[in-house]
Amino acid sequence: MTGSGPEGARGALWRSLAVFRWVSVGYATVAAGARLDDAYRPALGAGLLGVMVGWSAALTVLVPRADRGDQPRLLRGLILADVAICAGLVVGAELVGPRSSHALPMMWATSGVFGAALIWGTAGGIASGLLVAVMFIVEWGALTDALVGTSMLLLVSGAVAGHLSRTTLRAEAALADALEARAGDAERERLARRVHDGVLQVLALIAREAPRGMPAEEVARLAAEQESALRDLLRTPGPGGSTAIAPGAPPGASSGRGESGGRLDRGGTARADLAQALLDLAHSMTVGEPEAGGPAAGQPTRRMSVTVATPGVPVPLRADRAAEVVAAVRAALDNVTRHAGTGASAWVLLEDDGDEVVVTVRDDGVGLAPGRAERAMAEGRLGLAVSIRGRVRDLGGEVTVLGRPGQGTEVELHVPR
Repeated sequence: MTGSGPEGARGALWRSLAVFRWVSVGYATVAAGARLDDAYRPALGAGLLGVMVGWSAALTVLVPRADRGDQPRLLRGLILADVAICAGLVVGAELVGPRSSHALPMMWATSGVFGAALIWGTAGGIASGLLVAVMFIVEWGALTDALVGTSMLLLVSGAVAGHLSRTTLRAEAALADALEARAGDAERERLARRVHDGVLQVLALIAREAPRGMPAEEVARLAAEQESALRDLLRTPGPGGSTAIAPGAPPGASSGRGESGGRLDRGGTARADLAQALLDLAHSMTVGEPEAGGPAAGQPTRRMSVTVATPGVPVPLRADRAAEVVAAVRAALDNVTRHAGTGASAWVLLEDDGDEVVVTVRDDGVGLAPGRAERAMAEGRLGLAVSIRGRVRDLGGEVTVLGRPGQGTEVELHVPR
């Protein structure tokens, strides 16, 4: 019953109505079994009870399937038939005999009102409630205070059920739109991170080195590699897609999969030593600029001074999370090479606080002028905003950036385990 209906709030509403319908049938069955022998026509009463059971079973199966199968005509036809049968059984109960003897409670008839409210909203609930209320008056043959109260209860129940069902469905649709928009934003940010870490860095390298005599074959090779990486990335969206890797990046640094140095924990999840990964990253980092008076363009360049301090013991972290932390630290070190000034050095401090790891990247460069980060983001430079903050935010962490002109910059990453 529950597996064949539509998903989400609409499916939950139909299942709730089915439960109400069967509870009503059970109540009618117990009450009729206790007093039906005193009715004028007990066989007719038993027949009406059988119709209630059979029709409840049919609707329990058919209505959710019609809704899930996108058959609006069949669904509306079933609900119209439901309202008609509910109203007919109210009148038919009068033929069974005195209400005090046959005791066929007509709470079950309210299910038709609720069904119409789910399909046609408040208007459907009020119209079907009014019809069933008229049938009660016809059955009793008089307008009593009790019938007035019952009629008002039917009308109010239909109106409230219609309003709440429409409100629920609209809220669910709005939530789905918001989640879809959020997923789209997250996917665009993921693409921006990968493009920034790979393609844009290679383009910057080509733009810087080509005028200095970088061989045309090397330019063509780098361009072809990044074109292929970008095409793979766009063809395979999602966290598991191919990624563009910047030259010199350590294995697994931005793949998100942590292939390098990974181990499996007791739960079968790949683990990596974040301390070793950061040491490997520091070993691989170079400054793309030749030293003053040093080798000619296109020849090996000097290594950037990067000092890594770790706890001295492995710092295990889930491999995919470790890869993202390493990629964020690499982006921070790339910022040092680009913006901290000639001769700047960097220090990376890794701390294991149990529930989280803290990575601090400091440099002794020119520092961070007020408003510089905001201007960089407005100009489309994505290093701090996307490659660092975006990655850490996706891991559930936070980034703090401190810096003053002439006093270096400090980037602190807090990443929960």
